Amino acid sequence: MENMREILEYIEENGVKFVKLSFCDILGRHKNVSVNASHFAETADGFTVDPAACGLDGGELLLRPLSETFSPMPWRPSSGSVVSVMCSVGRADGKPFGCDCTQIIKLAENRFLEKTGYTASMMTESEFYIFRLDGGGEPTLVPVDNGGYLDAAPRDRCENLRRDIVFTLETMGLDPLSSHHEKGRGQNAVIFRACTPYMSAVNTVLFRSAVRNIAYSNGLYASFAPCPLDGDVGSNFRVVVKLSKGGKAAPREAAEAFARGVTARMAEMAAFAAPVRNSYDRLALAETPCGVPGDGRRQAVRVAEDGGIEILFADTACNPFSTLSLMLAAGAEGVAGDELPEAAQMPASLGAALDIAESSEFINRSLPAEFLRAYFARKRGLADVTGREDVIAAGY
Repeated sequence: MENMREILEYIEENGVKFVKLSFCDILGRHKNVSVNASHFAETADGFTVDPAACGLDGGELLLRPLSETFSPMPWRPSSGSVVSVMCSVGRADGKPFGCDCTQIIKLAENRFLEKTGYTASMMTESEFYIFRLDGGGEPTLVPVDNGGYLDAAPRDRCENLRRDIVFTLETMGLDPLSSHHEKGRGQNAVIFRACTPYMSAVNTVLFRSAVRNIAYSNGLYASFAPCPLDGDVGSNFRVVVKLSKGGKAAPREAAEAFARGVTARMAEMAAFAAPVRNSYDRLALAETPCGVPGDGRRQAVRVAEDGGIEILFADTACNPFSTLSLMLAAGAEGVAGDELPEAAQMPASLGAALDIAESSEFINRSLPAEFLRAYFARKRGLADVTGREDVIAAGY
């Protein structure tokens, strides 16, 4: 929806009782607070929350609804219906707030356009596992089926669940393109149509929340852990970038230059694109597409025949706002012909990735200093507690 007036009209016409004010913390985790629909209009000027909600210290923060992200929540009962709207996050005292994920990616989009003259669209594909619950309703790491890539029912026992997910996403106003069973036992994928990087990030966060809720309502558990099962494939967060100018597709040379920029900065981005210890279990798998030219592995970045730049090294635990922002920044360097470092392999551990990112001039000029200070502090504390044995406890 384009503005608050349209949202207020929808609330009145559809008997909405609660509005969830949603936002992302610095790790990309979906947070929200519910307000009575009758008081939603008051939030236009900001709804106060404790900074601890973002994993931060300091003064109060204000949530301000972003009307273009308004979304019904159709898995909730129709009686007393609930809707959601993503929010920007700002400081109550009016001072700049560098940890607002929505502003980070909007700034990255603007910088990319200014530096290259091109507009970037992003198509995303998210993979996830579906596990059974135990007798007490707690999640396990037992896959719901033994299906494989593109398998059909009955071997694929997630067909109906994926259908429910796609229908729900469409009701929410999102735009899924296709879905299928992936290579792993109980592993699935949903592909979204291309849109702006900002809306791709928003849609990814809303998608993850919808999948978790729909799975739970079906007595199942959805996991976006990068590599939840020992011996099975990991879960990619696949991004396909297309460049255009004046409504026309960019020449292949521009796409190849974008790909060179992303490849050159891949290792520096690892702490954001592969953000938990379990990410490095995935990267250690031979079939994971994380190679650079000359290392013999499947390439992490490539240009398809249609000019799309396919980026495959990120995983499903990443914060899509910061990850997509860094991809834009790296791609802009390539397109602009900036001097690039030699492409390096992805680091072997989260600790090593953090060391690289903290010392990276590219990272430090591409993301706000306030965001980086908070992110690195949090990640150092979590580096030892998000391995495969903790993927459920960690909430991925």
